[in-house]
Amino acid sequence: MGDGTNPWLRIGNADYERHMGHESVGQLSVLSRITGHQLALVRGRPDTSVAILGIANGNGLEHAWGGLGSIIGIDINEEFLETCRERYAHLVPGLRLHRIDLVTERQQAIDAIKGAGLIIANLLAEHIHVDNLVAIVRELERPIISITIQVNPDGALVSRSGYEAAFDEVVEHARECDEASMLRAMSNAGYELMGRTEYGLPNGKSFVRLDLSRSR
Repeated sequence: MGDGTNPWLRIGNADYERHMGHESVGQLSVLSRITGHQLALVRGRPDTSVAILGIANGNGLEHAWGGLGSIIGIDINEEFLETCRERYAHLVPGLRLHRIDLVTERQQAIDAIKGAGLIIANLLAEHIHVDNLVAIVRELERPIISITIQVNPDGALVSRSGYEAAFDEVVEHARECDEASMLRAMSNAGYELMGRTEYGLPNGKSFVRLDLSRSR
């Protein structure tokens, strides 16, 4: 899967967690909370399947509840996926993980998630870029799409933690995604905003969660 050039293939789970979980960054705990809020969007819909694009190590799946259908996780990094399998083995067989490059293997991703009623994409658009995310969700039927983007008042995509050097190559390929551009692109794909929630981070950055549904 993929051609080996994606910089996320060279990020180890230990470096990811040291950076994202650092007290000055605080992103792991906030992302876990966000995932819990996102899963709650379908709590009243028994057996709804959920797809998480860029699932990484499964952070947030501790909030999964028994009434959900399958949880479909997609990531390009096999180490992340293996960590997710080990940590959330109790969710198997409902946890279905796929190693797919969301840029070069979009049709495989669409086929894997087409039955999901909720699509979660947290801190993903910056890395696969908005046009690729939109190209995927445009092909789906009528799911809820919940997207989290990062707001960077300091202009830096990656926070300082002492471990941020591991992400240097990732940053070179990333593009900051602003809220207005995301909403415009999703509107063009037939989605309208249901709700917006902002979450503060320790270093002055913030996450903005956008919940959208199909309007046409």
